Formats: sequence, C-alpha cells, structure tokens
Amino acid sequence: MADEDSSSIEFRTFHPRRAGTGEKGSDACKTVVKIEQRYMQNLGIRKGDVVKVSGNTKSTAAVCLPTEPGELEEIAAMSPDPEVEYLNNPEKKMQFPPRAIIYGPISCNVDQTMDLHRTVTISKFPESQGSVENVCDAQTVTLATLDLAEKMMPGYQNNLDYGEIRDFTISKGDRINIPFQEQWLEEKKKEMQQRQGSDQPNAMRPNRPRRPKSFFPRTFQSVVLAARPEGKVFWRITGDTKFEFEGAGTEVFGMPRYSPQNLVNVIPVSKQLSVDDTKFTIPSLEVYSDRMRLVWYSHQRIKIPESVFGDPQKIEKINDMVRMTHGPRPVIEIRDDLGNRYSASYEGGGGGGSGPDPITMEIVSDFSCDLSFSPSLDSNAKEVVITIKEIRWLRRKRNAHGMEPPPPPTTETAFMTPMEPRYIPKMVIAEGPWEYRIPVSPPPR
Repeated sequence: MADEDSSSIEFRTFHPRRAGTGEKGSDACKTVVKIEQRYMQNLGIRKGDVVKVSGNTKSTAAVCLPTEPGELEEIAAMSPDPEVEYLNNPEKKMQFPPRAIIYGPISCNVDQTMDLHRTVTISKFPESQGSVENVCDAQTVTLATLDLAEKMMPGYQNNLDYGEIRDFTISKGDRINIPFQEQWLEEKKKEMQQRQGSDQPNAMRPNRPRRPKSFFPRTFQSVVLAARPEGKVFWRITGDTKFEFEGAGTEVFGMPRYSPQNLVNVIPVSKQLSVDDTKFTIPSLEVYSDRMRLVWYSHQRIKIPESVFGDPQKIEKINDMVRMTHGPRPVIEIRDDLGNRYSASYEGGGGGGSGPDPITMEIVSDFSCDLSFSPSLDSNAKEVVITIKEIRWLRRKRNAHGMEPPPPPTTETAFMTPMEPRYIPKMVIAEGPWEYRIPVSPPPR
C-alpha cells in the first residue's frame, strides 16, 4: 500500500447495496468513486475532481467525491474485516488499506487486484486535466458495435437513452452500457415473444405458459473507441454530446479466455511443499510463445475431534464447514537469472472438500489453480526462480475443540423470520518465502 502522503494510495473497494439505486441522479449509476476527505487532502484532490483509478493492468477516470457521514460505517457493518492469523507470528496484525466506494461503471473498467480483498490505486491527474474546472466536454463519442447487433436489433442506434449516461466521465477503451428507450424495449420484447410463441401452452404442463427461448437485452453494451476533441485523456458526456458507431472485432469487447497455443517448452519443477495441514504440488512450468502457465495442486486434511461424531449438532456444523471450504492460495512469483520478472494473473481452478470421514476423522479437500505468467520466458534464460511468498487459507472460525463458537443473537426483521448471521471466515497466513531454483532444460526438437 502506498504511503498516505504519496501521489497514489491503494484502497479496498466496496460496492453499495443496489436497493434504491435506480433513481435518476443516483451516484450508483455514475462514474463516481468516494473516499474519505482526509485521503482527498493527502492526494491534493478537491470535490468533483477527476482521478485515475487503476487496477492490475487497466485504468479509467472517475469523479472523486467525499464519503458521507456514516457511509463507511454502514459498509463496515455489512463487510467487516476478516480476522487474520499469521501462523509464523501470532502477534502480527494485518494492516488493511483504507476503504473506497466504487460503482458499476467504474468497477467494470478496472481489473481489480485480488489479494485478501479487491483493491485499486487512486491517483491525481495533472491540475490542467483533472480539476473540476478543466474537465473537457465530449463533442462526439465513437462507440464500438458488431454487425450482428443491427441484424438482431434493427433500429437500436436510434433508440438509446443517452440521458442515463449524461455526466459520465469516459476514457478511451472504457466499457459502457446504454439503456434502450423503455417504449422501444417493450415493443421489441413483445415482438420476440410473438415470434417464439411464448404465449402458447406447454404440452407437458398445460397450466404453465412456455418460457421464451431467449431474452431481449435491456442495455446496449459497447466500448468507447474515440472521442472528440482529440488529445484528451478523458471526457465528460453532456446533453450536447453526439454519438457515432463503428464496427469492431470481438476482441475489442474483452479478451477471450486464454487458450494455450504454440507450446515452446515444458520445464520440470517436481516440487512438493507441506505447510500446516496442506500439501502443495507443482509438477511443471509450461512455456508458450506469448506466456507461461503454472498449475499447482493442494491436498488438505483437517482433523476432527472424536467427540464431535457423537453430537448431531456438531456434525451439522462440520458439514457446514465442508460446504464453506475455500481452497488455499499460494502467492507465487516467477523471475529468471537475467533479472526478468513475470506478472501473474489468475486463469481458473476449483476443487472442494469431502467429509467428515468417520474412519480417518478428517475433512479432506483437494484444489487446483491455473496461473498465467506473462510475457513468455526469455529465450536466453538458463534458470527460473519460483518463489512462494506466502500461503493463505480462508477458514471457518474454530475454537480449541475444533468447532465454531456459538452463533451471535439472531437478527429480527420486520418482513421475514429471524436470520442467523454467518460467522466471518478467518484468514490464516503462513509466511515464506519458499524459493525453488529450476534449471531451464532445452526445448525438444
């Protein structure tokens, strides 16, 4: 996390409840980020200034506003900080970044880093760009579209409700959702239902109407390709802004899921690491023409006291622990002997737990994770260094007997039966580092 007096500060991001946010003029429907006044002062930001909001590899612009009294306290009550325990140093305390409130138009344009929480970095634009007096109004905005859109939704370009995006702050490459005009949308829905015969009875269930095979979208999803006047970093949409449409390829609307191609080499790693109750295995590092791929596997066994199996209530709690099982997460870095460092991104993974097993008296879980590192390995590298900085587990709270403490009092509500709040998961961290130096074997010919 950056120092509070530096040019940028890292924030944890939170999204307000959507209930009631559909009103005209609501902040939730705008390109707004909210932080505490003291952090605005540290960054030299005034109310209404435009700031840069950066994720892992993407950034966008947003209007910065101070949080309202009690706003962060409400968020803290809904999303309290998890309890964090360091296995190596029980006295160590986690330093959480400050909170920021961001809304949908912003969150879809920054790839928020996933550490213990979602984070972004907020920084100040130069005074000549970001101050509230110097924000440039967009004369024309060019939006990406597909040829398929006009075939599926003829006339859609003339039936967009641009009033819903008025006062948006946009940057080149931003995703943007523009609602269709309500009357036109309802007409299109009726046309689709008539074509699909959705009002005809279901032969198997005569009393239930047949569901439509597809739905008509409520918004036109696009990407900002350009805006005028040119030479600006961001623009503000006004009531006078004109919109143009330009055909674009599917890659403009978001990168497809990476599919490894052009395999160059497979470097054997063959390493296993046992930490606490979990064993990790890294079999190899796959090198492709544009990036690298590393898959790790985990096998975890959690011991359950024998006394638990005679108590039905405790067994049910154990079953709840199994259902809430989250896989461990090693934080892995890769560099080579030439000094190159390779950035990691999450590609996918999964797994789960089984149990409780009355024979071994254990909960057993197996997970795997697919990590992508870019760019590809330098062809001159003779050695790669794989470092596991730390390992994290998200676990249910357990007392000395291996069970959760009693639940807190139920919450009375006016419209439903009392709810039993779930306990906050506990983050357990084993600090490393564990470092493996792996020679690079020559690729096969």
